[in-house]
Amino acid sequence: MRNLIKFSLLAVAVAFFCGCDDMDSLITSAGTYKVNARVNGMPMDECSFVGLTDRIYPYFEENVSDDPDVTALMVYIKNSNGEVIGKKVLYSLYEAAEEDELLIQVKNLDTDLPFLPVQGSLPVGRYTMISQVMSGKDILQRNEKIFYYLGNTVFSYKGINVHLPGITDNNQVILKETVIMLEAKLDFESRLDPYVIWYNGRKKISEGKFSEGAGYLLWKAPEESGFYTIRAEVYPIDNYIGLTGYQKETSILVSSKTTAMHLVTENTAQLVNWYVFEGSLNDSKLITSADRSIKPAGKNPKWLSFDGTYGVAAGSENVYTLPSSSLSGEETQKWQMLFRFMPLGEGQLFFVQFEPDVFMYLSKTGLNLVLTLTSSDNSVSHVVSIPEKTSFITAGVNFSFSSGLLSARINVLGESVEQGELAAEPVSIEAKVDKFQVSLGAKKENDAESAVQPAVTAIWDEFALYNTVPLEVIKSEVKQKAVYEPSEADIVSSN
Repeated sequence: MRNLIKFSLLAVAVAFFCGCDDMDSLITSAGTYKVNARVNGMPMDECSFVGLTDRIYPYFEENVSDDPDVTALMVYIKNSNGEVIGKKVLYSLYEAAEEDELLIQVKNLDTDLPFLPVQGSLPVGRYTMISQVMSGKDILQRNEKIFYYLGNTVFSYKGINVHLPGITDNNQVILKETVIMLEAKLDFESRLDPYVIWYNGRKKISEGKFSEGAGYLLWKAPEESGFYTIRAEVYPIDNYIGLTGYQKETSILVSSKTTAMHLVTENTAQLVNWYVFEGSLNDSKLITSADRSIKPAGKNPKWLSFDGTYGVAAGSENVYTLPSSSLSGEETQKWQMLFRFMPLGEGQLFFVQFEPDVFMYLSKTGLNLVLTLTSSDNSVSHVVSIPEKTSFITAGVNFSFSSGLLSARINVLGESVEQGELAAEPVSIEAKVDKFQVSLGAKKENDAESAVQPAVTAIWDEFALYNTVPLEVIKSEVKQKAVYEPSEADIVSSN
């Protein structure tokens, strides 16, 4: 039995050494010699990307001058197929190089070594830098570091932007359980499809390709107050194993202080539907009611941001339909839509269908908002100007039904609305209406009409529908500004 065990151990040892090349290391890469490389002054462990004008400088992390066994460092690069690219570079104290090696003689190996003169001719892609600590012709240790060569391809990471579902002066302070949008701000060429990984502290919470929307993260704040760190690590490709990406982080304070960011509240009188687009299309008054949620036209909702605020993006390719509203039997009925949006281009912003051939359209043309009522035999419009400065716009559309007439008017609201009736004169058409339905986006008439309408015409931050005109709402401040003062609970829980 003993002889059998000895024979087995001998067979394993023979198989191991027979499977090694002449150039394999005698000590593994986890040995005593720590070899690294700097790119733009940063260790390759902290960033694995190399550009066209960047230079790789190999170095020992710890001194080896007192080690008589170390006589040279050999460095070379292999592509993803395992082929050596160019010549192997030998940084040597004494020995001459072989024919396929480039000799760079140095006085000592402790200082930064000259740059590795090979990457100028590399195609874009993954590579492995191999460094071998030499003692004469023997390899004491072999290390590998993977990097991605970008060449002159543009790929940069500017940081993380925070966008809230409402207007506020401080987007680094948010309410408990608020859904915010985090954006990894990247600049890259179209031939790349970066891969983004999001972390809450050390916990990975989301990842994916930029083309699939991973550059944005909808994050729901926890119930506990305090500071939270969100980090995003980005790579130029999805095959990121072995690479170290660009990393940025942002610190967010979750507050227990109640701060209004929206135009209305769920307790507003006569409120029928209310949507703040806080990462979902649910009705913000009755979140759990699926019947009251907005329905996208065959696609998942598209979220976009601008100037610290995010919302749902609507246009010809992204249409969102509200639940149908029925009218009561009263002779005269008044309704209002109050909303905040960011126009991104000219075209239809929303439309309302009252009958098969009766519609209301809101469109942007130049610096004007155009409200149009149409039927099979008539069309009337009301035009109001909007500020030249691009920003979120708060507006209201009042419409009513009385004696066979459909009337409507639009008003663009400023920082506040003066007391009294709205000044705009309504436009009217004949119509018999018993229900209506609102859709955000552009109505597709035919293929030629759809080609004219932009894919996205606006970002919608909030939309409310009332079955009466709530004067207490339109007379109040419609742009709520959040002024944050940390509460004692915030300070205690963040420590």
